[in-house]
Amino acid sequence: MQINKAVLQIFDFHSSLAVFSEGELELGEETIQDYISAHVEKAIKDPGLRQGHLNPSSPVGQLITQYSEERIDIVDLGKSLGETIFNFMKQATEPCLMDAIICEAAANHTYLCVLLCQAHDGYTHGTISGESGALATKLVANRAVLPMPSQKLRSFLAINVEDFSVRLFEPKGEYDGEITYILADKVLQIGTNPSSRDTVAKVRRIVDKVAKAHEGDGVAELVEVRSMISKNAEVSDTINPEIIVETVFASNPVQQEAAKQALAEQDMLRPLPVNREFAAKVGEKHKIKTDTGIEISFPVEYMKNSEFIEIVTNPDGTLRIELKNISKILNK
Repeated sequence: MQINKAVLQIFDFHSSLAVFSEGELELGEETIQDYISAHVEKAIKDPGLRQGHLNPSSPVGQLITQYSEERIDIVDLGKSLGETIFNFMKQATEPCLMDAIICEAAANHTYLCVLLCQAHDGYTHGTISGESGALATKLVANRAVLPMPSQKLRSFLAINVEDFSVRLFEPKGEYDGEITYILADKVLQIGTNPSSRDTVAKVRRIVDKVAKAHEGDGVAELVEVRSMISKNAEVSDTINPEIIVETVFASNPVQQEAAKQALAEQDMLRPLPVNREFAAKVGEKHKIKTDTGIEISFPVEYMKNSEFIEIVTNPDGTLRIELKNISKILNK
């Protein structure tokens, strides 16, 4: 991911003051370029991203159009967008220091990105000379350390400047007594699809609940869900929850209808976007836990092969888990 331009704004929610830069970030240093691009590359693949579409005629949409047509530069855009974000967030954010990096990032497409980096306390070293001239070392506190690329940003927003599609993640905040998403609901004024993580989790919860409501344990059904999501990721970047429940409950129309009703209540009777890398990982392993405290994690495909694992119902109604064809046991 190439970072073409960037500007840094400082948000101090302790004092409700902001500093808006009048110049671009110097991206000539490789370390600065790498820092921002690493965060963008990681964030744009996050399974917690929600997707939506920005109206070009909205206030932010008009800003993006002006920027694309070179009627304003990254500094003007950064100040206008930064002021809007700050004015909403200062009413919904706990006291903290936060930096906003607003940048143009390019790969296969060009994105206008906002990285909200919440500062935390950190320490570095320093030296001091005593009265005798002897050199000593010391710890120096820093109250505004930004997250490393291995750490998650507080919030992230990417707008495709070509088609105005939006990807973002952010925590909810309270604004005028309402629990809301500040970036999506207030700044961009858009609705979003659930994230890949939320979509998969909701489908699994619905299938599990329906299976257990009809005297099942849900293990086979959830394994099937994982397998379908994983295989679907090989060919598509969307999943259709309706098709999943139709397949999982194909032999039981009552359960199938109950699952569809639950999906309808969640507005999930339609294809939904999903991160293909995340979806592929969903189908790798399944984990179960017994009421006796035993936890077992196993490859999803093993559940369909009784030569490796089998769950058997005993005459008294209890369950027995049989693990087979094991040549070695390793302690973890």
